[in-house]
Amino acid sequence: MKKDKILLPKRPSSTGSPWLWIGTWSMGGEGFGHHDERESLRTLWTAAENNIRHFDTAGFYAHGKSEKLLQQIIKTEREEFFISSKGGLVWNGRRVEHQASPEALIRQLHESFDRLKTDYLDLYQLHWPDPKVPIGESIDALSDLKMKGLIRSWGVGNLTDYDLYQYLDGEKDIPHQVHFNPVHRNFNILHAGDRQCINCIVSPLEQGLLARDRARSDKDRSGKNDLRKRNPYFSDLKVLLWCKKFNELLNHHRVSKVSMILMWICAQPHVHAVIPGPRKTSQMDELLRFRAEVEEYGLLASVDEDSIISRKKAAEVVPADIWKLMSKGP
Repeated sequence: MKKDKILLPKRPSSTGSPWLWIGTWSMGGEGFGHHDERESLRTLWTAAENNIRHFDTAGFYAHGKSEKLLQQIIKTEREEFFISSKGGLVWNGRRVEHQASPEALIRQLHESFDRLKTDYLDLYQLHWPDPKVPIGESIDALSDLKMKGLIRSWGVGNLTDYDLYQYLDGEKDIPHQVHFNPVHRNFNILHAGDRQCINCIVSPLEQGLLARDRARSDKDRSGKNDLRKRNPYFSDLKVLLWCKKFNELLNHHRVSKVSMILMWICAQPHVHAVIPGPRKTSQMDELLRFRAEVEEYGLLASVDEDSIISRKKAAEVVPADIWKLMSKGP
């Protein structure tokens, strides 16, 4: 992958895979079913102990609890970690509100500082555009925060291809969080961000749906507050049949299902980082296995390629029928 698409901590001495970030949305204990805070903390420590240094969070996640949990991991070696957080979405009681005015973004940044017990962020992003605030105004505020030294980089999230062309024209290597996986296929967004963006893939396993051993409908989920009940893919018959077909093709291959999906994503042009969100050590172990398989098979792309891993090499590791299924989608 091209060097200018890689983001590093202030002191990157032990960063072995800067393209693999750990998302913390599900770790705070809200919206993802049964929660064990000790297990979430063990998951974070497992990542850190295995030289994963990039973590993505937000003040919005679990009313700030995810940031507070992450603080326990970074408190002794802050400069060795690359911490990405976000502003623009807030809780007002039980309601979610967009608040991305310059004043709101500054306030939310300092609230993140307090929860993380840090005086800077490596990356601060606009979580979602605010319908009440021009996107350019929010971006100008982020840029100003970088100039003041409060953040090392600024970024955006969930923009359309039109937004990228309109608001990031002339910019270079701006981190952009993009929802992308074999069932949510935002190829146009990735392509639109070719020059201007560092495309960081969120929800690569579609909130766990794609990692399952069998396809189940949304009715199988317990807990009225599980936000995945509102994810249409969990009850989309076409997607569930696609997942069932995927599982039928697995046939005890040496490479795991999670690894196959992440390899396919990381081999796509204009993908520069991937952000899965484990909340159990077993899920973290799957991600470490994926990273080990990338290294074992020598899949990392050359510095001339605009992807994390080589598409040609990955397609030789993932069985052809499964690669074809992912490329076609539901």
